Amino acid sequence: MRIFIFGENGFTNLTLASSLSMLGLDVIGEVDNDVVALNQITHHCPDVAVLNMEFGHVKAYELAKTLRKRFPALGIVIATKSDDLRFYEIDPKSLPKGILIVRIAKHGDLDHLRDTILLAPLQTDIKSKDHRYANLSDEQVKTLLLMCHGKANSEIAKIRYVSEKSVEQMLARTAITLGIDYGRKQNQRVRLTNSVYELINGEK
Repeated sequence: MRIFIFGENGFTNLTLASSLSMLGLDVIGEVDNDVVALNQITHHCPDVAVLNMEFGHVKAYELAKTLRKRFPALGIVIATKSDDLRFYEIDPKSLPKGILIVRIAKHGDLDHLRDTILLAPLQTDIKSKDHRYANLSDEQVKTLLLMCHGKANSEIAKIRYVSEKSVEQMLARTAITLGIDYGRKQNQRVRLTNSVYELINGEK
């Protein structure tokens, strides 16, 4: 099983390559440039491409789509700290079949990543599974992201073409969905923002 790693953070790539090598996988290369990655994958023909996606680094998404078109038999795994790509402002429905998404927020998740890599060449035509936060609607995710970007409820209401009261209700329902209890001593917006941070960057 020959593995090639792409990610926009070179240090993360090296760490991931070292970890996967220690788990018994043959890592044949890692790069932080998507054009170079495509050329290297074309030349070396690995069994699996592991694409590391972090917040603000979404070239892995475009590369995954390109690789699936060019190499139908290539196993493709997106390793990310949030398996709900909507928090990276990516529509999961736009991913081609056979692209597996693995959450690697903690060191223990590497075993799961290894197991997924081993399965990837056998699942090149499988529809992606729902992420763990599928019970949040697209509208809730978009509203959360606007809130995290510092927008007040009134600003969010204008952007989303709804009333300010609707924004308040949506944020309250989202808090319930995420298991955030209401407390007068704790600011709900801060707790929601922390939850989104954890969804994007892994557990604290």
